[in-house]
Amino acid sequence: MGRHRKRRAAPRLSRRIALLSAGLLIPCTGGAAVLAATTHLDEHAAPSARSRAASRPDAAITEVPGTRSRPPGAHPAPTVSRTTAAPEPSASATPASDVPFAPYADVLTWPPLDFAKTAARTGVKDYTLGFVAAGDGCTATWGGLTPLGDAVVRKQIKKVPGDTIVSLGGPRATELAHACTDVDELTTAYRSVLTTTGTEQVDFYLTDTALADDAAARRRAEALARLSHDRPGLRVSFTLPLHRTGLTADALGTLRTATAAGVDVSIVDLLPSETTGSAVQAAATAAHGQLQRLYHQDADTVWRRMGVAPVIGVTGTGAGFQPDDARQIRTWATSRHLGRLSMWSITRDTPCTTDTTAQNDTCSGLDEDAGVFSRILQGS
Repeated sequence: MGRHRKRRAAPRLSRRIALLSAGLLIPCTGGAAVLAATTHLDEHAAPSARSRAASRPDAAITEVPGTRSRPPGAHPAPTVSRTTAAPEPSASATPASDVPFAPYADVLTWPPLDFAKTAARTGVKDYTLGFVAAGDGCTATWGGLTPLGDAVVRKQIKKVPGDTIVSLGGPRATELAHACTDVDELTTAYRSVLTTTGTEQVDFYLTDTALADDAAARRRAEALARLSHDRPGLRVSFTLPLHRTGLTADALGTLRTATAAGVDVSIVDLLPSETTGSAVQAAATAAHGQLQRLYHQDADTVWRRMGVAPVIGVTGTGAGFQPDDARQIRTWATSRHLGRLSMWSITRDTPCTTDTTAQNDTCSGLDEDAGVFSRILQGS
């Protein structure tokens, strides 16, 4: 157990997943292939270089969507009130001693995910579904390609046995706030996502490049503030890249902008570039200190509004994130009462077969039992 399984096209797969780990997460949407990593390493090294972000396409961090981002701008730094209210427990909330688990799932994976069978095998009921992105203009679609109301996807979502969090953006997608230049149109697009998917929980998966677009951050914040006023039960979370030293200035600026607009960010989910349990903990602890200073809240409250979403399995030429790392993260997250645990992704939580290639990256690269990461991270 825990050994690498030899596979064809290993160099290509390892290199792509390594790039994924170096930048963010990975996810995307597409056909038979479900992810990989193709992010710009220079952006990971200098995520705040806005001039470069404004002059190039966004950092693609993985495989299969087929969308792209368009940044530029400069973050304002609105003042955060010292009376920021603590968020209520998430919709998938459980007792404070437990940590909700909602792994990522790509709704465009082919063949479609069977949530009922997955739940029977792993016990997982709650999911973070991605990715809603801009299609033609300010139109909300799945992965920039598939209509939001696609019958197959809607039928699939209805089969999720627990709570559904819909994630917007993604590693290679264009989040709606970047494509919609009118706040009224953006608000309408976000509302269509909630209505069509039947959820009141939305997540914004933003890459380092997407975070550099200040104008988009302001439009997003204003649109979410309007929706929050109309829908008091709306839960908003941000999934942000976690670097060794914590969150970037752009990531913190995006959170400031949202908070200043009156958006209650319930969870800040962290996408670690590190691949070991101890390194992830160290980076998340650094981010915790940053969020305490941002929100002016006590340590326990800030832990409860944080989450961690590691990339499971082989993420480079080495061993990557192993089951022992998952156990370490689960124990640590429980002791801190984190608000959420996730992972990329539910389809990677299975051993690879001998015919796995870079075009079918739907396995962990480890000789572990199927569902092992899911069972560990949800504490079962």
